[in-house]
Amino acid sequence: MPKTLEATYDPSKKWMPIEEGKYPAHITGLSTREMNTRAGEAIIVNMTYKVDESVSEYEQPLWEMDGYNYVKDSSGNKIPVMNGNGEQSTGSCSHLKDRELYDNGFFIFTDTSSASKNSRYFTLLQNLGIKCEDDKGIKKLVLLEEEDVIGKPVHVTVKRQEYVTKETKDLPYEQQEKRSTFKVGDVELWEDGPTLSEEELGDDVPF
Repeated sequence: MPKTLEATYDPSKKWMPIEEGKYPAHITGLSTREMNTRAGEAIIVNMTYKVDESVSEYEQPLWEMDGYNYVKDSSGNKIPVMNGNGEQSTGSCSHLKDRELYDNGFFIFTDTSSASKNSRYFTLLQNLGIKCEDDKGIKKLVLLEEEDVIGKPVHVTVKRQEYVTKETKDLPYEQQEKRSTFKVGDVELWEDGPTLSEEELGDDVPF
Protein backbone atom coordinates (compact mmCIF):
# COMPACT_ATOMS: atom_id res chain seq x y z
CA MET A 1 0.00 0.00 0.00
CA PRO A 2 1.43 3.44 -0.93
CA LYS A 3 2.83 5.49 1.92
CA THR A 4 0.99 8.73 2.72
CA LEU A 5 3.05 11.90 2.20
CA GLU A 6 2.77 15.42 3.59
CA ALA A 7 3.09 16.72 0.00
CA THR A 8 -0.07 17.92 -1.77
CA TYR A 9 -1.15 18.98 -5.25
CA ASP A 10 -3.62 21.82 -5.80
CA PRO A 11 -4.80 21.83 -9.46
CA SER A 12 -6.38 25.27 -8.92
CA LYS A 13 -2.92 26.81 -8.46
CA LYS A 14 -1.47 27.02 -11.94
CA TRP A 15 2.04 28.33 -12.60
CA MET A 16 2.05 31.79 -14.18
CA PRO A 17 4.99 33.37 -16.00
CA ILE A 18 6.20 36.91 -15.34
CA GLU A 19 5.25 39.33 -18.08
CA GLU A 20 7.02 42.58 -18.93
CA GLY A 21 5.27 45.57 -17.44
CA LYS A 22 5.13 48.20 -14.70
CA TYR A 23 4.47 46.98 -11.15
CA PRO A 24 4.12 48.50 -7.65
CA ALA A 25 7.00 47.75 -5.30
CA HIS A 26 9.16 48.98 -2.42
CA ILE A 27 12.91 49.45 -2.37
CA THR A 28 14.34 47.02 0.18
CA GLY A 29 18.06 47.16 -0.46
CA LEU A 30 20.82 49.37 -1.84
CA SER A 31 24.50 48.73 -2.52
CA THR A 32 27.28 50.65 -4.25
CA ARG A 33 30.60 49.58 -5.68
CA GLU A 34 33.38 51.17 -7.70
CA MET A 35 34.46 49.90 -11.10
CA ASN A 36 37.03 50.83 -13.70
CA THR A 37 35.24 51.00 -17.08
CA ARG A 38 36.30 51.94 -20.60
CA ALA A 39 34.62 55.29 -19.96
CA GLY A 40 36.62 55.81 -16.78
CA GLU A 41 36.03 55.33 -13.05
CA ALA A 42 32.41 54.72 -12.12
CA ILE A 43 30.25 54.05 -9.08
CA ILE A 44 27.51 51.50 -9.64
CA VAL A 45 24.33 51.76 -7.59
CA ASN A 46 22.21 48.61 -7.32
CA MET A 47 18.84 48.32 -5.62
CA THR A 48 16.57 45.47 -4.59
CA TYR A 49 12.78 45.73 -4.90
CA LYS A 50 9.93 43.77 -3.32
CA VAL A 51 6.66 43.66 -5.29
CA ASP A 52 3.74 45.08 -3.29
CA GLU A 53 0.65 43.03 -2.45
CA SER A 54 -1.51 45.45 -4.49
CA VAL A 55 -0.09 43.76 -7.60
CA SER A 56 -2.93 41.24 -7.12
CA GLU A 57 -5.21 43.90 -8.61
CA TYR A 58 -3.15 43.98 -11.81
CA GLU A 59 -3.96 41.82 -14.84
CA GLN A 60 -1.62 40.26 -17.38
CA PRO A 61 -2.35 38.73 -20.81
CA LEU A 62 -2.55 34.94 -20.96
CA TRP A 63 -0.68 32.85 -23.53
CA GLU A 64 -0.76 29.18 -24.47
CA MET A 65 1.85 27.36 -22.39
CA ASP A 66 3.61 24.00 -22.67
CA GLY A 67 4.87 23.56 -19.12
CA TYR A 68 7.13 26.55 -18.50
CA ASN A 69 7.48 27.44 -22.19
CA TYR A 70 5.31 29.57 -24.46
CA VAL A 71 3.61 27.77 -27.33
CA LYS A 72 4.50 29.56 -30.57
CA ASP A 73 3.06 29.51 -34.08
CA SER A 74 5.00 28.82 -37.29
CA SER A 75 6.21 32.45 -37.31
CA GLY A 76 7.62 32.20 -33.79
CA ASN A 77 4.89 34.34 -32.21
CA LYS A 78 3.27 33.51 -28.88
CA ILE A 79 -0.28 32.18 -29.15
CA PRO A 80 -2.83 34.09 -27.02
CA VAL A 81 -5.49 32.37 -24.92
CA MET A 82 -8.83 33.67 -26.23
CA ASN A 83 -12.06 34.11 -24.28
CA GLY A 84 -15.65 33.61 -25.49
CA ASN A 85 -15.76 37.18 -26.84
CA GLY A 86 -12.84 36.61 -29.17
CA GLU A 87 -10.52 38.70 -27.00
CA GLN A 88 -7.30 37.68 -25.28
CA SER A 89 -7.88 36.40 -21.77
CA THR A 90 -6.15 37.97 -18.78
CA GLY A 91 -5.23 36.68 -15.33
CA SER A 92 -4.29 38.16 -11.98
CA CYS A 93 -0.68 39.11 -11.25
CA SER A 94 -1.04 37.84 -7.67
CA HIS A 95 1.82 35.39 -8.27
CA LEU A 96 4.19 38.40 -8.23
CA LYS A 97 3.29 39.43 -4.67
CA ASP A 98 6.41 39.67 -2.43
CA ARG A 99 8.69 38.69 -5.31
CA GLU A 100 12.19 40.18 -5.14
CA LEU A 101 13.43 41.99 -8.24
CA TYR A 102 16.84 43.40 -9.12
CA ASP A 103 18.21 45.98 -11.54
CA ASN A 104 21.38 45.96 -13.63
CA GLY A 105 22.79 48.94 -11.77
CA PHE A 106 22.85 52.67 -12.33
CA PHE A 107 26.29 53.98 -13.35
CA ILE A 108 27.76 57.23 -12.06
CA PHE A 109 30.83 58.25 -14.06
CA THR A 110 33.01 60.38 -11.80
CA ASP A 111 35.28 61.87 -14.48
CA THR A 112 33.90 65.15 -15.88
CA SER A 113 34.80 63.99 -19.41
CA SER A 114 32.09 61.30 -19.08
CA ALA A 115 29.49 63.53 -17.41
CA SER A 116 27.11 63.17 -20.37
CA LYS A 117 26.82 59.45 -19.58
CA ASN A 118 25.21 60.20 -16.20
CA SER A 119 21.78 61.00 -17.62
CA ARG A 120 20.24 57.68 -16.54
CA TYR A 121 21.37 58.12 -12.94
CA PHE A 122 20.17 61.74 -12.92
CA THR A 123 16.77 60.57 -14.20
CA LEU A 124 16.66 58.03 -11.35
CA LEU A 125 17.29 60.81 -8.81
CA GLN A 126 14.57 62.93 -10.40
CA ASN A 127 12.11 60.02 -10.41
CA LEU A 128 12.76 59.39 -6.71
CA GLY A 129 12.29 63.05 -5.81
CA ILE A 130 15.95 63.59 -4.89
CA LYS A 131 17.06 67.18 -5.52
CA CYS A 132 20.41 68.06 -7.08
CA GLU A 133 22.11 71.43 -6.74
CA ASP A 134 22.24 73.42 -9.98
CA ASP A 135 25.48 75.27 -10.72
CA LYS A 136 24.93 77.39 -13.83
CA GLY A 137 23.04 74.59 -15.58
CA ILE A 138 25.38 71.84 -14.35
CA LYS A 139 23.71 69.36 -12.00
CA LYS A 140 25.78 68.29 -8.98
CA LEU A 141 24.92 64.64 -8.48
CA VAL A 142 24.47 63.07 -5.05
CA LEU A 143 25.12 59.47 -4.04
CA LEU A 144 22.04 57.64 -2.80
CA GLU A 145 22.24 56.13 0.67
CA GLU A 146 20.01 53.56 2.36
CA GLU A 147 18.08 56.12 4.41
CA ASP A 148 17.17 57.91 1.16
CA VAL A 149 15.43 54.96 -0.45
CA ILE A 150 14.73 51.98 1.84
CA GLY A 151 10.97 51.49 2.17
CA LYS A 152 10.22 54.01 -0.59
CA PRO A 153 7.17 53.13 -2.75
CA VAL A 154 7.99 52.92 -6.44
CA HIS A 155 6.70 51.67 -9.75
CA VAL A 156 9.27 49.48 -11.49
CA THR A 157 9.34 48.66 -15.19
CA VAL A 158 10.34 45.02 -15.64
CA LYS A 159 11.96 43.79 -18.85
CA ARG A 160 13.03 40.33 -20.01
CA GLN A 161 16.77 40.01 -20.64
CA GLU A 162 18.50 37.17 -22.43
CA TYR A 163 21.99 36.01 -21.53
CA VAL A 164 24.44 33.25 -22.40
CA THR A 165 25.33 30.87 -19.57
CA LYS A 166 28.80 31.11 -18.06
CA GLU A 167 29.51 27.49 -18.98
CA THR A 168 28.83 28.01 -22.70
CA LYS A 169 29.85 31.65 -23.36
CA ASP A 170 33.20 30.63 -24.88
CA LEU A 171 31.67 28.01 -27.19
CA PRO A 172 30.75 28.64 -30.85
CA TYR A 173 27.53 30.65 -31.19
CA GLU A 174 25.38 27.68 -32.24
CA GLN A 175 26.49 25.75 -29.14
CA GLN A 176 25.84 28.51 -26.63
CA GLU A 177 22.98 28.06 -24.17
CA LYS A 178 20.75 31.09 -23.75
CA ARG A 179 18.53 31.79 -20.78
CA SER A 180 16.36 34.72 -19.79
CA THR A 181 15.72 36.64 -16.61
CA PHE A 182 13.72 39.70 -15.63
CA LYS A 183 15.38 42.92 -14.51
CA VAL A 184 14.13 46.31 -13.37
CA GLY A 185 14.84 49.01 -15.92
CA ASP A 186 13.08 52.23 -14.98
CA VAL A 187 12.12 53.27 -11.45
CA GLU A 188 9.53 55.94 -10.67
CA LEU A 189 8.16 57.21 -7.38
CA TRP A 190 4.76 55.68 -6.53
CA GLU A 191 3.15 58.97 -5.56
CA ASP A 192 0.27 57.65 -3.44
CA GLY A 193 1.95 54.40 -2.38
CA PRO A 194 2.64 53.63 1.30
CA THR A 195 6.16 54.09 2.64
CA LEU A 196 7.19 51.04 4.64
CA SER A 197 8.72 51.38 8.10
CA GLU A 198 11.54 49.20 9.49
CA GLU A 199 8.92 47.14 11.33
CA GLU A 200 6.91 46.58 8.13
CA LEU A 201 10.02 45.66 6.18
CA GLY A 202 10.94 43.09 8.84
CA ASP A 203 13.76 40.82 7.67
CA ASP A 204 14.06 42.80 4.41
CA VAL A 205 15.54 45.88 6.09
CA PRO A 206 19.35 45.88 5.67
CA PHE A 207 20.13 47.91 8.79
